Amino acid sequence: MHIDGKAGADHRSSIELAIHSPLARLPVILLQVHDKAAQQLKSHLQVLFDNADATLFEMADKARSDAEQSLFFEAMRDVRLKRKNIERSFLERLLYAFIKLTQPAASDSTLLMATPAQGVFSLLGNDLERAQVINAMVAKVLVRDQSALCHLSTRLNTLSRVVLNEQNNPLGPAMLCEYFLQAERDQGIEIKVKLIMLQLFEKYLLSHTGQLYADANQLLIATGALPDLVSATSCCSAQPPGHPQQSPETGEYAGNLVELLFDYIRGDRNLSAPLQNIVGQLQAPMFRIAQMDQNFFSCDSHPARRLLNAIASAAIGWDSSVDCRSHPLHRQISHVVQQLASYSGHDPGLLESWLHDFLMLTQTEHDRVELLEQHIRDNELATHRQLQAIRPWLVSSLPLPVLDEQDHLGLLLVSQLRIGTWIDQQDDQGSHLRCKLIAIVEPEGRYVFVNRSGIKTLEKNRSELIRQLRCGTILLLDDSLLFDRALASVIESLGQSAAQ
Repeated sequence: MHIDGKAGADHRSSIELAIHSPLARLPVILLQVHDKAAQQLKSHLQVLFDNADATLFEMADKARSDAEQSLFFEAMRDVRLKRKNIERSFLERLLYAFIKLTQPAASDSTLLMATPAQGVFSLLGNDLERAQVINAMVAKVLVRDQSALCHLSTRLNTLSRVVLNEQNNPLGPAMLCEYFLQAERDQGIEIKVKLIMLQLFEKYLLSHTGQLYADANQLLIATGALPDLVSATSCCSAQPPGHPQQSPETGEYAGNLVELLFDYIRGDRNLSAPLQNIVGQLQAPMFRIAQMDQNFFSCDSHPARRLLNAIASAAIGWDSSVDCRSHPLHRQISHVVQQLASYSGHDPGLLESWLHDFLMLTQTEHDRVELLEQHIRDNELATHRQLQAIRPWLVSSLPLPVLDEQDHLGLLLVSQLRIGTWIDQQDDQGSHLRCKLIAIVEPEGRYVFVNRSGIKTLEKNRSELIRQLRCGTILLLDDSLLFDRALASVIESLGQSAAQ
């Protein structure tokens, strides 16, 4: 049985010495933030361990061999015996991290404590599987709670003598994972069991960080720490991207993650073939940016990410009819791709400038198309009113179609259609037409669609839509942010792979 090595007694004693020394006196507000957080985290840890027993018992029951079953039963006993020590060690490390905020210049060796290396994907150990799980967990929190955590870091920076960001914030997901890993390591938890415990840690503790950050921010606001901080102060500028502090392993992991992101993008049916071709050219520039800038994955307002999202959003209406040689938007996107290909990674302001220029160019076209769409909606409404006035009995006596089980599936898909939804219709020759729903005329059940230029190209009644959605000749498109969608998918895949 392979057991993770225990942390040395010297390290444990150094924490205890620092906590009980006079230097451990925290400013009142930091102490309040710590105490509130510690109370919440302790409660979540208790729920975690209460559920660990049932989880390990279930896994023992499903074990494929006697040896594996014995491992899980032994783990149950081990976790029961060590839970109090793990909880205590976790909370001690949390307190010590808060103490460090007021002692950046301390030279005493007892105040030196290892913290995660900078960068979202920095918790890389010798075990790749465990590293993937941890990095996936950290990234998921940063994607979900980035704004609240960024506000918390900004407010704590007004009280701390250490410059904080998402990675070294004592309540950030990277540090929380580090406390838990170190606490388990102190107790010699077996690696396979540790992976299971990490999944429980994500489920019962990291899933509640939103409330943790909200409460901490509220405490700081109540004491006057940047109460008017409304828009998220950019964590992307916490460290100049031209001066990365990443380990080679972290850089390699960032490269692997970018590769996985673009594997997803190349297989994303929501992107048309012309768009996939041009977006695929961004893999190398995004890889360089990810290596140079530690906040590329964690900061959803990162200009490179927003550029990629803006390109995908602007070109969602592209289909097989697009002439890439003469299409104005294609020329604009090609220009952005060339700019990114030449980007050195040292000037985030330049990325912001390119993003601004691209958005200004596409906004003009967007405004023009919106006017055309509104004109079509007005005409459809006028036609509907005329029909009601001339033949009021017609719209009130339309027969209800008889639906079978498959039709009910199609009806469920139709119910997901909202104004602004994009669809992809495939004809008998395999050509694709992409269009956007701009009007639903009831009670007739007419659905009106326009193409990317705002020209009416398609009208379907509800029965036709049900049939085509059911047989797959019409597909609903996901127009959510491309980068965020890809990152969420990759994180989920990594977590599932590591759990198997």
